[in-house]
Amino acid sequence: MAAIEILEQIHFNSPYWIFLLPCIGAGGDIVTGWIQATINGTWDSTKMRRGLYRKLLELMTVIIAWIVGIAITLPVNIASLVAGYIIIMEGFSIMENLDQAGVSIPFVKRLLKKAKEAVDAEEEEKKNA
Repeated sequence: MAAIEILEQIHFNSPYWIFLLPCIGAGGDIVTGWIQATINGTWDSTKMRRGLYRKLLELMTVIIAWIVGIAITLPVNIASLVAGYIIIMEGFSIMENLDQAGVSIPFVKRLLKKAKEAVDAEEEEKKNA
């Protein structure tokens, strides 16, 4: 629940940042992913193409959320929530790419390990339900 509360506190000082920051994050993820794939010799054009399509879908989601926010008055700016989530997600992906490229960031390893354990536990819970 804390993550949702953090996202609700996000307020951009200009609507342009709602679009620009996710674009910068996506661009950073693409560049760091390309560099780490080149370093590791794991270049895969199909994987890169799928990643680009996902980035486009993320940005479309921000646009749709922005339009919905204009059409429906809600206490929370939906586009800010979506953009904030994408920015955080892209930040983690960039850190993961850096780690795979050999740029050791100790706290990132701990965060990624905790996130993976949480996802694994959630998937296990779904299997047992």
